[in-house]
Amino acid sequence: MKGRGRRAAVLFFVLSGFWAFSGCGSGPETDAPDTAIRVNDVTISTQEFNDLIKLQAYSDPEMSISRETRQKYVDYLIRKELMIQEAIRLKMDRQAAFVKTIETYWESTLIRRLLDYKTEELQKQVLINEDEIQAYYDRHKDELGQDYDQAKPAIEHILESKALEEKMDAWTTALRADARINVDPSLAGTANP
Repeated sequence: MKGRGRRAAVLFFVLSGFWAFSGCGSGPETDAPDTAIRVNDVTISTQEFNDLIKLQAYSDPEMSISRETRQKYVDYLIRKELMIQEAIRLKMDRQAAFVKTIETYWESTLIRRLLDYKTEELQKQVLINEDEIQAYYDRHKDELGQDYDQAKPAIEHILESKALEEKMDAWTTALRADARINVDPSLAGTANP
């Protein structure tokens, strides 16, 4: 497959970037002045350490950055780096299952980012007017069990969500229409889309 080679190249660059970001890049034999942690030939700068611990604190609101948590985080980073280095020494980073897992994660993350981007872009195009809200209320008044003013925010949200979903469906339909797609008919009895 042509796309497979391109994916492998992209995967290589993604992995390289991942290892560099996580402190897995090789450093010089002598520590640079801002080296916070060195594990064999891998260094983590003070700035990288500070960025990583801030990210950790951001993702865990219960974490407070103190002398104790900083030391625990240093120990965590050293342990993590030692495990990464051992896995690489054992060539686990080249095993097909690992590469496939990273490829799948990369694809899922890329799709999620695209969908977030497209959702934000399309939300700007969604505008629900008062007549649409009133018409929905009139059709569903008995189910809602609220007067118009109480139900209006929920109705507006329902209508915006539906309009956004329709725009997303139209976008994905257009992507498919513009693509060259061939499917082997023997796959589950399907025909070309």
